[in-house]
Amino acid sequence: MLLLVISSVHHSTIGQVNSSKSVITCYSDTKPFIRKFDTLINVKINFNSDFERFIIKSDQYNIDLRPNVAVSNRVYFSYRYISFGFGFRFRFLPFNNDDDLQGKTDAWSVGVSMNSRWTQDLNLGYIKGFYLKNMASFDDDWIEGKDPYLQFPETIIYYLNGQTGYKFNPHFSLKAIHSQSEKQLRNAGSFIPVLSYDYYVFDNQNEANQTSSQQSANLRMILNPGYAYTFVLRKHFYLSIHLSPGIGFQHTRLLTRTTTGDLTNRYTDAVYRLAERVGIGYVGSRFFAGSEVLFSQLSKRIYHSGLHQSAKRTYFQIFAGYRFNAPRFLKKAADEAKELVPDPIQNILE
Repeated sequence: MLLLVISSVHHSTIGQVNSSKSVITCYSDTKPFIRKFDTLINVKINFNSDFERFIIKSDQYNIDLRPNVAVSNRVYFSYRYISFGFGFRFRFLPFNNDDDLQGKTDAWSVGVSMNSRWTQDLNLGYIKGFYLKNMASFDDDWIEGKDPYLQFPETIIYYLNGQTGYKFNPHFSLKAIHSQSEKQLRNAGSFIPVLSYDYYVFDNQNEANQTSSQQSANLRMILNPGYAYTFVLRKHFYLSIHLSPGIGFQHTRLLTRTTTGDLTNRYTDAVYRLAERVGIGYVGSRFFAGSEVLFSQLSKRIYHSGLHQSAKRTYFQIFAGYRFNAPRFLKKAADEAKELVPDPIQNILE
């Protein structure tokens, strides 16, 4: 695989000689690549279809478990390079209130991120309540839209995930496409290697009318050597693309509970992932909005079995936000904290 790193600053000087006055006039292209909004706080809300789903395939059957979440919401607060966010679901939306057919799902998430030369994200989440999406594969008489899905209301997932990466090109702004606390003024791209890590627990212990249950605790780590590029369209619009292949491993501890006792298995599998992201947006001095589509393919073969687990996702987000003047005390505290940071670290945070 060939990784192409494009990082350039265009500098052109044109000299013109005035024969009558013998004066040389020079013109320089000094337009900056990035505009910062260091005195403003961003508040952003998005609508997205990003949710956990589990697909297990074998020669005999396929299982597709999903929560009853068609569209979830997330609110972000960003100042300079730090962002905080929390996720929830609006039940009053028409496509989020079909509990009779798909069952009830409770879900929430909180997260914090830092976008600078180094990138760091951490998210904590909880989901309770799933249904069997491919119900027609198990019941020929089942009618979609009329008959309820097989539901697992007590099945729980809780997770902690994050990623750490580094942006090689200082002229490329991650904040411009993630938190909108900056604006990309000129086309730029960067090689961005990222290490992602996830720990999640899947547990169906308390489901009714079952003679056995399982708890799966999983640790997954993937190295993603990705590349991102932003095209500036006219003055206030942009188009961003991001390609990120990845390879890593997943370690699983599987606890099976039965009436005769518990059985524990541990195994480690290779994991392969490919993620593609395309986004477009509008960035004004105060108001901003946009949308993104992300395609993600993850696959692994479960240790010593004929089962193949895959997680193919296509999800979107639509967002809008506004920038408010930061309180004077917040700006002062941030400036004072910056003065305490050594210059090499300041360069990373810029």
